[in-house]
Amino acid sequence: MSFTLRPVLPYLHSFNDEQTGRSGQAHAEKDLITLKGEIQYFHLPYEGQIKVVNYGGTLSCSNKGENNSTIDISKADSVILYISAATSYQLKDSVFLLPNAEKFKGNTHPHKQVSECIGRAVEKGYEVLRKEHIADYQQLFNRVNFQLTEDIPSIPTDKLLYQYRNGKRDAYLEELFFQYGRYLLIASSRQGSLPPNLQGVWNQYEFAPWSGGYWHNVNVQMNYWPVFNTNLTELFIPYADYNEAFRKAATQKAVDYITQNNPEALNPIAEENGWTIGTGATAFAIEGPGGHSGPGTGGFTTKLFWDYYDFTRDKQLLKDHVYPALMGMAKFLSKTLKPQPDGTLLVDPSFSPEQVHQQVYYRSKGCIFDQSMILETYRDLLHAAEILKDKDPFLKTVKEQIGKLDAILIGESGQIKEFREENKYGEIGQYQHRHISQLCAMYPGTIINADTPEWLEAAKVTLKERGDKSTGWAMAHRQNLWARAKNGNRAYKLYQNILTYGTLENLWGSHPPFQIDANFGATAGIAEMLLQSHEGYIEPLPAIPDNWDKGSFSGLMARGNFQVSATWENGAIQ
Repeated sequence: MSFTLRPVLPYLHSFNDEQTGRSGQAHAEKDLITLKGEIQYFHLPYEGQIKVVNYGGTLSCSNKGENNSTIDISKADSVILYISAATSYQLKDSVFLLPNAEKFKGNTHPHKQVSECIGRAVEKGYEVLRKEHIADYQQLFNRVNFQLTEDIPSIPTDKLLYQYRNGKRDAYLEELFFQYGRYLLIASSRQGSLPPNLQGVWNQYEFAPWSGGYWHNVNVQMNYWPVFNTNLTELFIPYADYNEAFRKAATQKAVDYITQNNPEALNPIAEENGWTIGTGATAFAIEGPGGHSGPGTGGFTTKLFWDYYDFTRDKQLLKDHVYPALMGMAKFLSKTLKPQPDGTLLVDPSFSPEQVHQQVYYRSKGCIFDQSMILETYRDLLHAAEILKDKDPFLKTVKEQIGKLDAILIGESGQIKEFREENKYGEIGQYQHRHISQLCAMYPGTIINADTPEWLEAAKVTLKERGDKSTGWAMAHRQNLWARAKNGNRAYKLYQNILTYGTLENLWGSHPPFQIDANFGATAGIAEMLLQSHEGYIEPLPAIPDNWDKGSFSGLMARGNFQVSATWENGAIQ
């Protein structure tokens, strides 16, 4: 084989007053091309290396300019390219506390890290690397099997999807999309990495859609919905590490928020005000709540931490990571509540995420999203304290407040209200809004369940009125909600809609453009259709659709750290 290797650094700009510059140059020497430069805005250096190892034939290099370095291979039997890249980014609290120009000052240049990585890889060689990769990957992927058919189509995936959209529904594609979600999470959330953003780790643009950020009013949570029930618990570590790294900055955001909105509740000791997180966050900065999503975004986030414990039952994990997250969030949320004439405690100001009324984000008091996420956090905190036998004095405040939240309300249409002042469904806000935040207490929360039948019936009314057709991720949330309602056919219809309307040719979820939370949400939804454990017991096949009259699964996880497998025929467990 003969070819020329010429890597090109994209999106290079001169440094400028807008701070949007990106320098970069390539240099070839012997069998190595090095690409390096700096991101102006953060003074962040980067480096990539491509090592060429040829077997037989000849190799030569040349440099013809800053971005035109080549290695020519002639008549080789085979060639291996080893590629590695890094920046000097390090995940630590200073990233979120320091000004942009100082975030990475003093960090080691990535040259040594990249060089050593390439060196180790070359020393191992292709066969060993491939063997290690497969063992590492399959150790995670092979924990769960899901089978609806023994027939594996011989056509490419894009054609399979095309047929599916045109009425030829293939059960294999339904299996494949479930496992593809697990694959994407394995490929984008590993210890030592940042969490997956709204496009996982796959982005072709100079400016990533949604800034490559972590949106905490549903999206980053949905990215991790399948992590526990599909047996991938270790993959939550990147988010836990990220969250704990921004926790000091989040404490300052809590102080700022309380100072602005409820100054009488501010504690002079900063840490006693807890921590908070708003919708927007990136690898470099976080926001506090407000704008279009209320303080409930924080409680929505700590639900992930509680599930981290509940599925593993690891008491050390509870003590070191879960309990501090819950305690800090509860302290903050307790200071967002204001007493009302009727004796309730309501979040003020309060926003149901991104809901618009009369062309502005609708500001309220005690919307159901905020109130219910506080209730979820308080319940989880008290449960955790009981397990750890903790006697923190703040728990008394939680016990006093929890009965005054009035978190779930039913309206005149028989619906779960989105806003307290709402009477009939849809009279405030967009009727079929993509967010369905008033039902987050049903999924991923657990307050609305079979033990609260009136709430459960009202949740179904809200689901029906909200409608099935939406963006990819929003259909995935609805799929999970219908699964929790034990309506397998409706959950399956949402799953079909995701494949039909919300999926690109390579099975990436679409917002549009590509947005990965639809993949993760749908995978979680399938697991929720196959197995539930949020009501105090384990229930296999709680929401099996008629179309899945037979099948099997193995390796799914239930709360309590139980691994469950099942086979069924004619809708009945064998």
